[in-house]
Amino acid sequence: MAKKTNSFDVLAIGAHPDDVDFCMGGILAKMAAEGSAVAILDLTSGEKGTHGTPVLRRKEGEKAAQVIGAKRFFLDFKDGSIVDSPEGRKKIAGVIRDLKPKLVFAPVWKGVMSHPDHFACGQMARNAVRYARLEKMVPNKRKHQVDGILHYLFPYQENPDFLIDVTPYKDLWQEMMLCHASQMKTFDYVGWNMRSARKFGDMAGVEYAQGLIKGNPVIVDTPLIISRGTREV
Repeated sequence: MAKKTNSFDVLAIGAHPDDVDFCMGGILAKMAAEGSAVAILDLTSGEKGTHGTPVLRRKEGEKAAQVIGAKRFFLDFKDGSIVDSPEGRKKIAGVIRDLKPKLVFAPVWKGVMSHPDHFACGQMARNAVRYARLEKMVPNKRKHQVDGILHYLFPYQENPDFLIDVTPYKDLWQEMMLCHASQMKTFDYVGWNMRSARKFGDMAGVEYAQGLIKGNPVIVDTPLIISRGTREV
């Protein structure tokens, strides 16, 4: 499981307390098992959701993080009203400076999306990563430059740039998702996400996979670290 630390290898940002767990829980379970220190940041408490109270949803999120030994943090954005703003960027940049992650994950910021908070969260996270490295943007906190930011996909989104085999961690991922019991009253999110992971798994030649996209070109030292591409169809 993830090591205990005051700084983190990974910071995964979501608009609501279940976004990260549903959409990239398998990836985080894998990274934590391999020794990465994982932090999760929820911008809201999901207070406008059909089921669950802010207090309950925070508790569910914290329980889900504990499954993989991750640490969960919360900000005070309003559910349903997230917009990419300079003040919002500074809030997230402040967390980035505090936690000092090497890599940031956030929702996709373009394409098809049913909830506007997700897009706004992804775009604001991109801008916050820039703010975090600019000295004067967040006073009284030492600047921090992450190595990169990648974006996780929701089940109905396609065309990932990267596929990660999460088959060995599917049970942990399912356990994370099931912690959000209040949301299962609305929809079978576990089944929905697992079906999506099976589809990506077929693309990768494994049982279950989750996808990520890049916002900028990714620098590699050698093409040899790229394992393989998906099969041509």
